[in-house]
Amino acid sequence: MARTISGLLSGGLLMGVWAALWRSTDWPVLASGLVFPLSLAALTGLGRLGPDLPLRIWLRLDLWGAFLVLVALRVTAAVISTSWAVISGGRSPGIVAVPVRLRSHMGRLLLLWAVTVTPGTIALLLEGDLLYVHCLRRPPGAVLPGLPSLEGVLLRLWG
Repeated sequence: MARTISGLLSGGLLMGVWAALWRSTDWPVLASGLVFPLSLAALTGLGRLGPDLPLRIWLRLDLWGAFLVLVALRVTAAVISTSWAVISGGRSPGIVAVPVRLRSHMGRLLLLWAVTVTPGTIALLLEGDLLYVHCLRRPPGAVLPGLPSLEGVLLRLWG
């Protein structure tokens, strides 16, 4: 039962992201977006899919809120930085290898999503303990601004 609830919660999260990306709740958007969440819930309930989604994780609203706020701050700062780079022509692109401490698959997936959704960065590859990120403005060293705090929240949430 807990697996089914966990599958429904993650499916609902995916459905919310789907509606937010389409910026619409019209019936065709919702109908097309229901396919994956319902499949995820059904496969999880039948035991065919066993994602590491313990029910306790969904109850940590403080950490989910912190994660969303940190992503929003990263996106806001990146929009300003990318806009300035485009206007001033001050781009210095490069690929950075960032060490990653996350072990869970879902934590790593959320980290990849947070990096890729941020303007000016794209997660290229996560291999072992290294995340390779293409940056429009390469930072000095192997640390992307705001990424350690984001990873800290994900470590507390997913491990």
